[in-house]
Amino acid sequence: MARTAGAVAASLLIIGGTAGTTFAAETDRTVSAADTWYPSVEVNSNFAVVATTHPDTVGCNGYNVTGSGTSTGRPIASGTWTQTEVACLATIPGKWDIKGTASITEADGDKLTISYQLTAPVTSDTMVYPTGTFKITGGAGNYAFATGSGKMNARVNLLDHDHVSSSLLGEIQYLG
Repeated sequence: MARTAGAVAASLLIIGGTAGTTFAAETDRTVSAADTWYPSVEVNSNFAVVATTHPDTVGCNGYNVTGSGTSTGRPIASGTWTQTEVACLATIPGKWDIKGTASITEADGDKLTISYQLTAPVTSDTMVYPTGTFKITGGAGNYAFATGSGKMNARVNLLDHDHVSSSLLGEIQYLG
């Protein structure tokens, strides 16, 4: 009887252990197959800018910048980029402090608007690579109730204002 009880206990441990192992293996597969993140905003823009001296030579000591060009990506496949920004040298020691707004307008009039805040080190190099964040502030048409945010990077040659580029990578949500 003791042998039978021992055999039954051993069988239960083996079956229970196997069931536990099988469950653990299934759980591990689920964990290892984690969702891959795909950004819903992935926009590249190429544009020209015009910089004029900012009137506040003490508090900003920088430039008012306007720009226009083209954008491609998603959620906007193709559109026109327009921007206005202030690029200051006096607000963050040793860095460009750039705050602006931009719109990307599709041919049908749908428009996505963003605000952004970027910084870049001040160097003797003519190439500047501002980085920071953007926030979707709405728009028109399909983007009237859009919101979201993400990272923004730019590439600026201080001697060539005709070939500036930027990229947006982040998320968009439609609240309407």
